[in-house]
Amino acid sequence: MNVLVTGGAGYIGSHTCVELIEAGHTPIVIDNLSNSNPESLHRVAEITSKTVEFIEGDVRDEALLEKIFAEHEISCAIHFAGLKAVGESVSMPLEYYDNNLYSTVVLCETMRDHGVKNIVFSSSATVYGDQPAPLYETAQTGNCSNPYGWTKFMIE
Repeated sequence: MNVLVTGGAGYIGSHTCVELIEAGHTPIVIDNLSNSNPESLHRVAEITSKTVEFIEGDVRDEALLEKIFAEHEISCAIHFAGLKAVGESVSMPLEYYDNNLYSTVVLCETMRDHGVKNIVFSSSATVYGDQPAPLYETAQTGNCSNPYGWTKFMIE
C-alpha cells in the first residue's frame, strides 16, 4: 500500500516511514523542509535498506499534490505537515492558520478527488486547553489558549 506521509522528513514522520516499510508499505514523502531535514530519510534508508521516495514541496501546492496522487496509487495519508511551536504561533498567528488549516484542506480535497478515504492526522494535546493531566480523549476540547492549538482543534 502506498501511504502519503506529509511532513515525512521530520522526526515523527521519518520514524513512521521506518514502521511503514517494516510493515510492508511504501511511504511517499512530501515535505517542504521548513521544520525538517532530508538527512532523516537517508537514515530511514540505512535502517530499512529501502529508499523512500521524497518530493520536496508544500502540501498547500494544489497542483503538486494532484500530481502526486495522479502518479502514485495513494491508499491513505498520514498528515504530519504543519507548523508546531506554541510560542511562535502567538507571534505569527496568520502563518499558522494559513499553513496548518490550508494544507489540510488541500490534502482532504485531493484525497476526495481521488477516492482516498483514510487519513491519520497528527493532532496535539493543546486541543484540550489548560486541563490538568492526565488527559483522556473524552476530555472537553476547544478551550485552546494559542493559535497552534486552535488550528489543531479546527482541523479535528
